[in-house]
Amino acid sequence: MYSVFVVYGSLVPLRFQAVPFDQALENFRSIRYLQLGIASRADWVANILLFIPLGFLWTGVAWPQRHLFWRAVVSVMVLLAACGLSLSIEFIQQYFPPRTVSLNDIIAETAGATIGISAWWALGRPMLSWLQALPLVRGTANTAQRLLVVYLVVLFGYNLMPLDLTISPVELYRKWREGKVIFLPFATPYADNAQRIYDLITDIAIWIPAAVLWRLAFHKSRMQTWLSSVIAAGVLELLQLFVYSRVSDSTDVFTAALGAAIGVTLARSTPLASSHHNTRTLASGALRWALGVACWMMVLAAVFWYPFDFNLDRSFLRDRLAGLQRVPFEAYYFGTEFRALTEVLRKSLFMAPLGFLLYRLGCHLPQTWPRGVVHGSLLLVIFTCAVTIEAGQIALPSKNADFTDGVLEFIGGALGYFGSLLVAERLQTPTSGAQRRG
Repeated sequence: MYSVFVVYGSLVPLRFQAVPFDQALENFRSIRYLQLGIASRADWVANILLFIPLGFLWTGVAWPQRHLFWRAVVSVMVLLAACGLSLSIEFIQQYFPPRTVSLNDIIAETAGATIGISAWWALGRPMLSWLQALPLVRGTANTAQRLLVVYLVVLFGYNLMPLDLTISPVELYRKWREGKVIFLPFATPYADNAQRIYDLITDIAIWIPAAVLWRLAFHKSRMQTWLSSVIAAGVLELLQLFVYSRVSDSTDVFTAALGAAIGVTLARSTPLASSHHNTRTLASGALRWALGVACWMMVLAAVFWYPFDFNLDRSFLRDRLAGLQRVPFEAYYFGTEFRALTEVLRKSLFMAPLGFLLYRLGCHLPQTWPRGVVHGSLLLVIFTCAVTIEAGQIALPSKNADFTDGVLEFIGGALGYFGSLLVAERLQTPTSGAQRRG
């Protein structure tokens, strides 16, 4: 599956243009090495990162159980196969403009495959053992620790994109002169107050789950958990200083401190769900969470439909509907890798709270109702919400409706729903065992 993803992502937007084979072969023989500036450094890093999992997974599939000699042979064969795939992709890209064919991509992708193969030698078997043992993990601390690691990896990885790294004093000074290093808190300029509020709320919200998981993982005091979260935010801002295109802003440390304070307040040892409710409690709880679902849907409408400048003209809607015929992820090709990643996370993560709220609503529905029907109905609500968002964006001139976005939104909501279900089951396991022993 990942190999298919690599090939697909390398040929998007899939606009085939016929080229005589002899001409393509001659052009490929004279492939050039391009001199990359700071703006193109992200492309170099992206190609390396693209082939690291490929080398890692291919090596794991073909890995011999014994004999160092055969493991070395397999590693060399995987490296040659990855290099061959890179050469093939670069050659085929001549038939799919506006893709750029260069020697840089081949070198970067081969380097990424080498790193992936080396990573399997160092970490493959322990990581595989860890993954195989994960379904057997029981207990609040172990589950929370793994979720915390995953969350922090995603958080740090996103905030360090597009990895156009620099340690040059000249480039760091230029970055400061361009206004990308802000020492004074809350001094960042914004086009309007709506954007300022949106950014501040987002920066606060992303540290709430981190603090909650930190408290559940290590059972430290609220002050220790809060300090750990703030220190992590400070380290992240320091690392962003060496990513040329990212803004290193002291405000983010303050918003992280506020988000962590909210998180440690919310972190409680009570289970997320319980089957011991009377009818009145279930009804009041269902109503409360239904109101929460409605409120979050209003937030989604504000985020994805603002400024609500709907245009219902038929000719306009006809042209907009024609734009829905793009192939999946075509729109994400045009622009930077950071923009693409931002859009993917934005579409999916904004829907995750809806999944959480619907899960809590389902917990307060009568337990006599078939669980399969309840889960299916609530997932249908997520699907309907995603479809409604994209359908509304068709009539908004300032928005781009896309089938891919709808899929990402549904996946985000489903992850929020089933993630909440998984955490609830894990948190309840020790309690159930203690009751049985008692």
